[in-house]
Amino acid sequence: MNMEKIHFEPVGIVKNDFNEPTDWREIKSKSSTILIYPQWQDALSNIEACEYIDIVFHFHKSKDYDLIHNIPSGARRGVFASRSPRRPNGIGITSVKLIRQTCGSLMVEGLDAINNTPVLDIKCCDTSLFANESDVNPVHNTILKSDPRIDIRNLIHNNNTELLMLKAGVLHGHYCPGLAMGIMAACYAMNELLTDSDGMEDLLAITETNNCFSDGVQFVTGCSFGNNALIFRDIGKTAFTLTRRDGKGVRICSRHESRVIIQKAFPDFSELYRQVVEEQNHDTELVATYKKTALNRAFGTLTIPFEELFTVQKPSVTIPDYAPIHESVICASCDESVMKSRSTQVNNKYYCFSCNNDSHGILDGHGIHF
Repeated sequence: MNMEKIHFEPVGIVKNDFNEPTDWREIKSKSSTILIYPQWQDALSNIEACEYIDIVFHFHKSKDYDLIHNIPSGARRGVFASRSPRRPNGIGITSVKLIRQTCGSLMVEGLDAINNTPVLDIKCCDTSLFANESDVNPVHNTILKSDPRIDIRNLIHNNNTELLMLKAGVLHGHYCPGLAMGIMAACYAMNELLTDSDGMEDLLAITETNNCFSDGVQFVTGCSFGNNALIFRDIGKTAFTLTRRDGKGVRICSRHESRVIIQKAFPDFSELYRQVVEEQNHDTELVATYKKTALNRAFGTLTIPFEELFTVQKPSVTIPDYAPIHESVICASCDESVMKSRSTQVNNKYYCFSCNNDSHGILDGHGIHF
């Protein structure tokens, strides 16, 4: 079968201290710089968001190949079952760690290409297959069906706040010091009370703010609005109380100097925040630097000693009754089901607050208001 030849145009070139092929382990142990040609440099936009990238390159000094050869262990393998540089099309692919991008050049660690190697393409690493395989564990999934918080509970026990942060990001949508502080506070409280939530309102979290902090609290404690175990007191303090039904709990509040402590720990962030967020300077490289600095600041907050950020109290808490089960009625106007307690009766018919233009509470970024 005749096939047309495929031609590639290099997008850049590798620069390092290895001018001739040598032991790949030695090459990978040193950093390399990839110079991207000017016409392709726009393609580097926001590459800093990819901590690991795949480098596709050409083995320009490999001129021949064998379909079957000996690999370093001595075993015989086909070239498609090895990483030999002697290949039919001379294409190499290596996953590397991106150290930084500067004016169209990438400094990377872990690349096994020698000096002046043509780079054909660059991609963000795809680990989705491995992530999916780690989730498809029939034995563990059976355990999760009966104990959905077992993994989170183990992380809390080990005070693994970094992995809790990674998982909480799925709920919160981004990483920030507020989320980190919520995770730290909730992890401390859960270990202090030696408890866990089963979603049945026996463990309650009372939060005094509705900002990022509260999402960390919800995720770690398992107390949420949906299972009626999260109570919101619109006080405006970065604080929360974790308590059992006996009213014996622990209240954790951020110290007023915590903001200054975080600022001092990550001094570069404030100026970047001013430029990107306050002044809306959306220069590509500036935004990328801001995002990377913000990410380091978010996860770095987890490393600040707990006692520097928080105070701890053990108050006696007044506990509300279990949430009632509300009867539902049908709105006579929109024909939608609504809690009877959230409806208005007019001439033996029920109307939802929306259709009847009744005042109702709203919780948004401003707090609770009507």
